[in-house]
Amino acid sequence: MTNKDLVRKLRKGPDLDKYLEGKKKRYTTYGLGAGMYSLNYYSFVRLCKEAGANIQIKKKVVVDLDILDAYLESAIDMEGGNE
Repeated sequence: MTNKDLVRKLRKGPDLDKYLEGKKKRYTTYGLGAGMYSLNYYSFVRLCKEAGANIQIKKKVVVDLDILDAYLESAIDMEGGNE
C-alpha cells in the first residue's frame, strides 16, 4: 500500500460496517436521527447525550436507537405516573 492510498483510506474514515456487522441493534448518525425524530440537530444531540446513547468510534459518533427509545419510553412513563 502506497502512502497516497493510506492517506485516502484515513480521510475516508473508519469502516463502520465491521463494527456493526451481525448486530441486531439499530444505529444512526446525529443528522439522520434528528430527521427521523423530527427534532432540531442540537436538540437531538442533547437528547442522545442525556440518554447515554452515543457510541464514539474514532472521530465518528453513532447513536444507538434502542437505548434512545428505551430512554424516551421511561421518560414518558415517569411523566404519566405524576398525574
